[in-house]
Amino acid sequence: MSQCHDAYILGVDGGGSKTIALIAKVVSSANVAETANEIGLTIVGRGESGPSNPCSVGFEVATNNLSFAIDEARLASSDASLCVAVAALSLAGVGKVSERERLQHWANEQSFAKRTMIIDDIEPLYLAAKYEQPSVDWDCSITLVAGTGSNLCGRNEGGRPLRLGGWGYVLGDEGSGFAIGLAALQSVCREFDDGAPLSPFHASLLRGAGLSDPQQLVEFVYQNPIPRADIAKLSQIVFDFCSQDVRAEKIIDHAVSGLADSILRLANKLRLSPRKYSLALSGGILAANPRLVERLIVELKLLNCEPKFHHIIAEPIYGPLIIARKSLFDDEAVTRFLN
Repeated sequence: MSQCHDAYILGVDGGGSKTIALIAKVVSSANVAETANEIGLTIVGRGESGPSNPCSVGFEVATNNLSFAIDEARLASSDASLCVAVAALSLAGVGKVSERERLQHWANEQSFAKRTMIIDDIEPLYLAAKYEQPSVDWDCSITLVAGTGSNLCGRNEGGRPLRLGGWGYVLGDEGSGFAIGLAALQSVCREFDDGAPLSPFHASLLRGAGLSDPQQLVEFVYQNPIPRADIAKLSQIVFDFCSQDVRAEKIIDHAVSGLADSILRLANKLRLSPRKYSLALSGGILAANPRLVERLIVELKLLNCEPKFHHIIAEPIYGPLIIARKSLFDDEAVTRFLN
């Protein structure tokens, strides 16, 4: 694509709980860099909506939320008709080619931009980490996402990105908000079967789900689609009770072990030595619970897999925004990065 002065770009970060869209004006046509001082962007509009993972909420709900967030960003820019040159939509649940192609066809019909890219939700986080911590060596690194679901991606020097996990809520998603919330609800069921009275922890879980009786859980959980985001939100109640209820503590311990084991397996596959790689962390579970991150680092140290540096990404949305920015000036570089 030829150089574009004062062009507008769109970045979207869509997950299992929320969707964020940013529209930015490219104020510099210089070569792209990832540092805060050189990226050359001015944010002109931001929008937010509900989940846009098509595998968890369905294609129609996902695309409706994507459209809403993008429309909100346009309205916030004070120029809803502005011309966007490149859009990068980074979405959870688009691991298969068929899923990306369906969304790509939809996005092309919507004409959000002159050109729109559909990409997964984890690769752009590498760029977001570099943007927020430009002085850190990210060439040897692992990125962990733990939100409604969970997955990982890592790289070593000169190597292509290698992924692990991403099997979804039935086969995987260890340490995710859904896994924690579901384990908590299973704990309620076991206690009810044993005839135990509702503990404050379990009563709070039921209230969080909008229920008053454990027997209502069957109808709540076995919906179509399963209310993954609602179950994942219950994870915060587990964290709140972690210091006062042994059942909540065990659930969090299991989540930490699952996340640490995934990082260890990926580090071994990449031949990353302890204290020789950086760890980028993203997702609502990790961002909202820094103590969980502390416990994770301790667990990694016990496994002899401690990173030399770890960082909780504050604004994952900058990943797809940087990809859109790069694509304005170097399509081939973006293609190499994504493949």
